Amino acid sequence: MKKSIVVTFGCLSLVCSSFALAAESLEAIPQDEAQKFGASMAKAASKIENPQITIDGDAKKANGAHVPDAVGVLVVPQKDLVESEEYAAKFKEEKGAALAYMFAYHLVPVIDGQTVDASKLRTISIYDDDGNEVEINVLLLAVRQVSEGDYRLYAYGTGDEPLVDAKFSEGTGPGAEPVAVEVINVDENERQGDTVVTVFGKYQAQFRIGHAE
Repeated sequence: MKKSIVVTFGCLSLVCSSFALAAESLEAIPQDEAQKFGASMAKAASKIENPQITIDGDAKKANGAHVPDAVGVLVVPQKDLVESEEYAAKFKEEKGAALAYMFAYHLVPVIDGQTVDASKLRTISIYDDDGNEVEINVLLLAVRQVSEGDYRLYAYGTGDEPLVDAKFSEGTGPGAEPVAVEVINVDENERQGDTVVTVFGKYQAQFRIGHAE
């Protein structure tokens, strides 16, 4: 059955007039839809020029959360991502070890209380089933070890330095592995929430995210 990408991120041919993101209405994106659209988005993101890190996305492991007809976030993990000494060795590389693509619709990182300017974000263009072009924000996620016992989630936009630098701690996520994403602690007045990225089901980092038209 042909399904529009509207089912996944919603509001793709309309302008959302409200945040419409409430904790009780946030849903996991169905697996088949996450995989289908994750593959399309990862293919488009693979054409990004001069990425800080190179990600080979595994759409079979794609997962995310959305409010239908409003906003959404989806991750496509690095292919063959496993917890190993080989992978851990890459944490000390300057830009970190490739973790995942993060795709966000009508959502952007919040820095110092303000949503980041669009110029600091990469975007990809995809098409819905009606042929409408849709722009999706893209963050390149990496894991970086900055010192003994101090591991960070880096999220890269257009700049050489990461837009997001969030510390990992122990925690259990929504279940998807090797990388899962969810949005919690939603404040409808501020139109913001916390994006939580869980790696290997036991390491978590979070950063603030907010609504953007």
